[in-house]
Amino acid sequence: MFITEMELLKARLAAGKSLNDSHILKEIIQEDKNSDKKKRMEEGERYYQGKHDILQKDFRRSPVSETGRDGEESMQMFFNPNRSNHHCVNPFHHALVAQKTAYLVGREPTISVRGQESKEFEAMLTDFADEGFNSMLQKWITGAANKGVEFLHVYYDEEGAFRYCIVPAEEVIVVYDEVYQQDIREVIRYYDIKVLEGGREKTKRRVEWWTGENVTYYTENSDGEFLKENKSGHWTVTELMDGEERETVEHGWGRVPFIPLRNNDREMTDLQLVKGLIDAYDYVSSEGTNNLLDLVDLYWVIQGYGGETASAVARKLQVNKAVQISDSSGSVEAKQVQLPVEGRLDWMQMLRKDIFHFGMGVDTDSDDWGKAASGVALKFQYAMFYLKINGVVPEIKKAMKEFFRFVVEDWNRENGTDWDWRKIQITLNTNGITDDLETMQIITESKGIVSEKTLLGKHPFVEDVNSEMEQLERERKGKEE
Repeated sequence: MFITEMELLKARLAAGKSLNDSHILKEIIQEDKNSDKKKRMEEGERYYQGKHDILQKDFRRSPVSETGRDGEESMQMFFNPNRSNHHCVNPFHHALVAQKTAYLVGREPTISVRGQESKEFEAMLTDFADEGFNSMLQKWITGAANKGVEFLHVYYDEEGAFRYCIVPAEEVIVVYDEVYQQDIREVIRYYDIKVLEGGREKTKRRVEWWTGENVTYYTENSDGEFLKENKSGHWTVTELMDGEERETVEHGWGRVPFIPLRNNDREMTDLQLVKGLIDAYDYVSSEGTNNLLDLVDLYWVIQGYGGETASAVARKLQVNKAVQISDSSGSVEAKQVQLPVEGRLDWMQMLRKDIFHFGMGVDTDSDDWGKAASGVALKFQYAMFYLKINGVVPEIKKAMKEFFRFVVEDWNRENGTDWDWRKIQITLNTNGITDDLETMQIITESKGIVSEKTLLGKHPFVEDVNSEMEQLERERKGKEE
């Protein structure tokens, strides 16, 4: 959910002349938790973890039409305890998101800087963007795919070190500017904490209200009111004189230290367009499995007998595999049940194809794979996938550049440099299936036309471009010596 400054002002006015923030927070948080956007976030995260709606289906229960004494038809739920209740969860959403994330940041991105000071500047950025950063980047992109948007929060820890972490989007309410609704003015974050009251553990809600200069903390009391705890800057600097604290100065970034990564311009989740198809696939697969589990290979039709006589015949069939019939009007016949397997498989195959088509993924189990190994043929296989990727790449670069803006400002303040974060360039080294021989031929023919760093980023053997550049430099110096 996001609101504008004008909507926030109206909420404050509606709360009364005292501008009671507790009432404002209660109204805004309640509306946010019940919003469709937060429900879709929860849904996307749940399906990524394999917790599909099919798990709530009880196949032992089925509606049955019954005719009452008055002749009226009514639907009743019939419960069959002997019916199988197996659930087939087919995690297509997880596979599509994992495929997307691995393609985008399976290999570390290349970070370069324009200008004369680029060597030292790039070295700092390269050291900062280590394996931990790439792991965070993967979580950031995965969260955005599941929820439509995910947030990164930068902060200083208790020792004054610059840190960053993912803040789940379901905990965040964003206040945008009124005119263009692009710039984040404020952020309200709410989450549950465990506290002890009277020797018992209770769950209470904690709220952080962030502005461009400070943050105010609130904690929910037993009456559901939000009590203000304290207000402080984004970080504080304490001056020491003769080993004693002299003065504490509060500082702010000048903007809210939360960076959104949008999955697309409308913040749609990757699940929204294929959820119905996945649910249908789960249902058909589960229903077919239960029918197969309950299937009796052979069943016996016993005619001319009733009550205990038929039961006796059934027991003799189980024990002796044969029965003697003295009644000329009676008969025992074995029959086999035939399930419509082919029709069900065809339907599931169509659903699978639609899931990958509308989910804009690559179905590696397709019969078309392996028929043509050329790079052009592979690109055709990735056509829909590229459309989805091209929509999120600009959002990733914009979010990463905003993150490095905080990094560079922190570095400049600590080291007295004046590096410009606007000169940073980010290249995502995508990790798709390609024709390696064809790619290497293109790289060889591009030498002298394209920079060495760009070519290394496209080389199939190179995982970390910056480390490879350093290794090449060491080898050249060794040869010169």
